[in-house]
Amino acid sequence: MVQSPRVAVIVLNYNGLRWLSNCLSSVGRTDYQDLDVYLVDNGSDDGSVDFVRESFPWVKVIRHAINFGFADGYNIAIQKVEADYVVLLNSDTVVLDPNWVKHLLDAATKDPKTAAVTCKMVSLSDHSILDSVGGMGIPFWRGFIDIGREEHDNGQYDSGGFEPFSFCGGAALIRRNVFLETGGFDGKFFMYLEDVDLSWRLRLLGYRVAFASKVTVAHYFSGSAETRTVDARRLYYCQRNLLRAILKNCGPSLRWALRNYFLLSLIFAAGLYVLEPRKSIAVVRAILWNLLNFRNTYRWRLVIQNSRTASEREILTRMYLTLPRYQPAEHVELRRILNTLFEHSQLAVRSRSISMSR
Repeated sequence: MVQSPRVAVIVLNYNGLRWLSNCLSSVGRTDYQDLDVYLVDNGSDDGSVDFVRESFPWVKVIRHAINFGFADGYNIAIQKVEADYVVLLNSDTVVLDPNWVKHLLDAATKDPKTAAVTCKMVSLSDHSILDSVGGMGIPFWRGFIDIGREEHDNGQYDSGGFEPFSFCGGAALIRRNVFLETGGFDGKFFMYLEDVDLSWRLRLLGYRVAFASKVTVAHYFSGSAETRTVDARRLYYCQRNLLRAILKNCGPSLRWALRNYFLLSLIFAAGLYVLEPRKSIAVVRAILWNLLNFRNTYRWRLVIQNSRTASEREILTRMYLTLPRYQPAEHVELRRILNTLFEHSQLAVRSRSISMSR
C-alpha cells in the first residue's frame, strides 16, 4: 500500500479568540487520517491559547512570545512541524467540506511541478459570494488583487484550465520541502503580499500554483486585522512590500516596473494628500523603507535571479490574466484617472518588456 502524505494544518492566530471555535471545529471534521493540526499563536493576550488547550486538546500549540507577523509566524512554525505538506489557514475561516485535504492533495499530486494549491474562498456571511480564488497582477505592476472577489460563484473558475498567478495565504496547501528550499516567506514583509512574493519566486523556479475548485473555505475578509478598510497602516505595508517584491523578482522588465511603480506612487500620493494625508505619508514612507533596506533586498535579488529558470515572458503571461478585476469603491475618481493613465500604455509597455525577455 502507498502511504498517504503527511499533512499539517497550521492555523495562525493573533488575538483571534472569537474565530477559533468555529474554525477549529470545522477543521476537526476533516476526513483524512495522517493529519496534524497546529495553532501557531503570535503572542496573543486574549486567552486564545488557554481556550484552545482546554476546548481542543487534539490541537498542537506552537506559541510565539511576540507577534512575528504572518511571514515569520509561519516560517518558524513550518520549520518545526514534520509533514510532507502544510496547509496555511486563517483563524477567521470555516472549512465547508470534510474532504478538503484530499481534494487539495489531488490537485497537488497531478503535476510534480505543483508547489502550492489555492482553493475557493467565499464570504462567511454569504457562501454564494466569492472572496478569492487566488491572485493576479493589476497591469502594469500596480499591485496584486484577489481574483473573483465579490463575484457570485457561478462556477466560472471551476474549469480545469484555470490557474491563478498566486495562492491566497488565507487557505492554501504547500509542499513543505519546496517551501523550505526557497527560503519560505520573506520575513521583512511582516504582513500583506507574502503569498504573492512566494508564488512569484516559485514560478521563477518553474513551479506551478494550482487551484482546487472542489475545496470551499468560508472567510471573514480581514477578520484577523484591525479594520476591513484600507487604512494608512495597511496601505503602507502593501506599497512597501510591493516595491520590495518588484526589486527582488523582476527580471528584464525591472526598469519598466519601477517606472510605473514610482509614477503610480507619485500620482497616488498627490491625490491622497488632499483627501487623506495620512495615506499620502504612508506611500512616501513605503519608498523610504525600501531605500533603507535596499542592501538586503539586493542580496535576495542576486539569489533569485541567478537561480530562476522561467523567462520573463512566461511570468508576465501568468501574472496578468485576462480576467475582470475587483475595483474598490473608495476614491473612484482618482482610480479612474490611474486606470486611464496606466491601461492606455499597457500594451506598449508589455510589448517592449516581453521583447526584452526573448
